Amino acid sequence: MKQILRKTFVILVVINCFLWGFIGICKAYSGIRQIGFGEYRKAIEFEDGKIKIFDFSI
Repeated sequence: MKQILRKTFVILVVINCFLWGFIGICKAYSGIRQIGFGEYRKAIEFEDGKIKIFDFSI
């Protein structure tokens, strides 16, 4: 039982690190677009049935 809790805790810590890292990257991208290009643009946008993540359209 103790091993399962330890593994679960480690997995949650790793997921949390990736999540906060991605959020930080998104905030940095928004700031760079605002200062460098004068655009108020989010890192992830949904427009006209398209998903835009950073500079890529899906």
